[in-house]
Amino acid sequence: MRSQELIRAVWTGQSFVPDGNFAMAMAQDRLGDGEVVSLDIDPERSEKSHKHTFAFIRTAWENLPEKVSGAPFAASTETFRKHALIQTGHCDIDMIAVGDSRRAERVAAFTERLAVRMHGYAITTIEGAVVYCATPHSQSIKAMGGDAFKQSKKDILEWMADLIGVSADDLAKMGKKEAA
Repeated sequence: MRSQELIRAVWTGQSFVPDGNFAMAMAQDRLGDGEVVSLDIDPERSEKSHKHTFAFIRTAWENLPEKVSGAPFAASTETFRKHALIQTGHCDIDMIAVGDSRRAERVAAFTERLAVRMHGYAITTIEGAVVYCATPHSQSIKAMGGDAFKQSKKDILEWMADLIGVSADDLAKMGKKEAA
């Protein structure tokens, strides 16, 4: 997650210029006159791509095989999306070493409740006396730039398609129909 909101800028062909009054005010608040900054180009994602992502997620969720219908991630499209993000590595994983396995079970239960409250979904596992808790990255525009979103979209599309037994291209086409 980004520590500060990005300043939206427009390339004029010769320079970057803050895009609008709000962006200009942010730049003036955060930068001194003549200050040199480095830019990381991360194009915004389109609303069309965003809608397509949520359409193919819904399509995949509606076509989940019966063998996983009772799984916690199958409860809603949102838990399904967050589970897919974790399964494809678009997540944070925290580790807590607690000394013994009985204590690890108590810590895992507490950690999972807290993580679910904070992120809406989490996967917590125990290995001996170590608790691991995975929470999905946010796909909000503020938290995930265009390139990262594009990669997460591709990864979850492939994972979901494999889960429901179709090709990624077919699931993407089904999602486009729903998003239209």
